[in-house]
Amino acid sequence: MKSLITLTLGLLPLIFLQSQPLSDADILARIQSHQPLRGAAIPKDIKHRLGATHVAGKYFFTKDPYLIEGAKKMNELGYGIFKVWFRKNGGGYPYNSEWNIPKDITLKQLAQHPYWAETFDMPFSTFGLSVDGPGIRTTDSSAKADEQEMYELTKYLLEKYRDRDVTFIMHNWEGDWMMRGGTGDYARWSRKPGELIRAVDGDRKTVLVPADSMMRINNMAKWFKARQDGVNRARAEVKRTKCKVYHAIEANKVMDSREGIPGIVNSVLPLVEVDMVSWSCYDGMDDNGVKLYKGIEYIKQFIRPTAYMKGRKVVFLGEIGIPEQRYEGLMTREPVVARWDAYVGVCLALDVPYLIQWELYCNEPKNEELRRLVDTRKTDEMRGFWLIRPDGTMSWVGEYFNSLLKHAGGKL
Repeated sequence: MKSLITLTLGLLPLIFLQSQPLSDADILARIQSHQPLRGAAIPKDIKHRLGATHVAGKYFFTKDPYLIEGAKKMNELGYGIFKVWFRKNGGGYPYNSEWNIPKDITLKQLAQHPYWAETFDMPFSTFGLSVDGPGIRTTDSSAKADEQEMYELTKYLLEKYRDRDVTFIMHNWEGDWMMRGGTGDYARWSRKPGELIRAVDGDRKTVLVPADSMMRINNMAKWFKARQDGVNRARAEVKRTKCKVYHAIEANKVMDSREGIPGIVNSVLPLVEVDMVSWSCYDGMDDNGVKLYKGIEYIKQFIRPTAYMKGRKVVFLGEIGIPEQRYEGLMTREPVVARWDAYVGVCLALDVPYLIQWELYCNEPKNEELRRLVDTRKTDEMRGFWLIRPDGTMSWVGEYFNSLLKHAGGKL
């Protein structure tokens, strides 16, 4: 007994030291040691870790169907990751396109659509698919239907691409907004009764966590479990395939969760097993990457990875973007690129598998009047979430990412 006590006490200092969180200064030093612009090495596989989303852009350059144009451009630029909105209405891809999608189409049938078939045949290593669903409106019947559709889609992909080393990651759109029922003032949840959420016409508005929050949490968990069950079932049936299909849960209010507000990370993830977690991380985008680093580490505390993901990295940045023209006269190239370099440093320091930029062609005009118009937009009319501008030039982030791709395995 004495020797056991001595051994146990002898381990306490080591355990104590391992549990101590890094200081902000330590985190910053680690990030900077992995930043390419500060001399850090660029991974050889960087093209398979960098990507962008293509959906709902307000301009185009060719006569190809809009989805196909984006896929060709991303492939031409040298990216290995292509993220898209995999929806049953063709929404987000209007230009030069005739979708002709029947109302009762399934996800499997959608993947067989000529536009999607041509896209999936392109030589990307990873496809991110944002797949719609009921969210907080999930019922037992809708969960069962979702499970079956995910099963059929997963099985189709595993069999169709069994001879190709390609990965499909299917996930929801920003889960915290889904759980809150939207993105308006009513969705700015707070735990502090006196906190000012927004001033509208001089009125102070406070939005407390609603009374039905537990119902919303349980419905989201039911939905995610159904999706994961469908993927698991298909993977169990299809053997000897090089293709991989993962299911991810996307969160977007991680910093709120860290403050104790119910969210996808702190309230839903503990209830379900899932392959991966995607973070749409605008709430973690500080100037030097420290906040982003902390958010990723926070997510890791709650995720319950499936057995299938043993040994694989499971937390990634599914959406991250800087509007290069949001603040006229204030946004210049140097600070924008410096921030991107910090975010890449975070991902390399934490070995994050994917960083997916928002987006290939910008989808956000500068004001509501321009948003209502349906024709294409010019460069100076957009907020600047882009790799390629409407005038065809490369954006600042596009130039920075291009330098990383060109120097893969070396240094800048």
